[in-house]
Amino acid sequence: MTEAELQRLVAELCARLGLAHYHTYDSRRSEPGWPDSVIIGRKIIYRELKSRDGVLKPEQRRWGRVIERAGGDYAVWRPADWRDGTIMRQVLEITDRTR
Repeated sequence: MTEAELQRLVAELCARLGLAHYHTYDSRRSEPGWPDSVIIGRKIIYRELKSRDGVLKPEQRRWGRVIERAGGDYAVWRPADWRDGTIMRQVLEITDRTR
């Protein structure tokens, strides 16, 4: 699964669950390293999406540290997280729904 495919699945999941989801589609004129997905429900989560072998760039690591220092919920999601239910579980945690 590519990063773009994972991004599409995450966006579709958020839409189905009624969560606000932001993704910068063309980041060339944006701050480098900002997380791929910002999802808003009962709280805000910041997620960087990567393919199985994708490597975080220094700017992405920096934003992750800044977000965590401020008390934000930051993590990296990969295709394995989709397959094993991690993404579903974390997204459901910020909705008013339970499994």
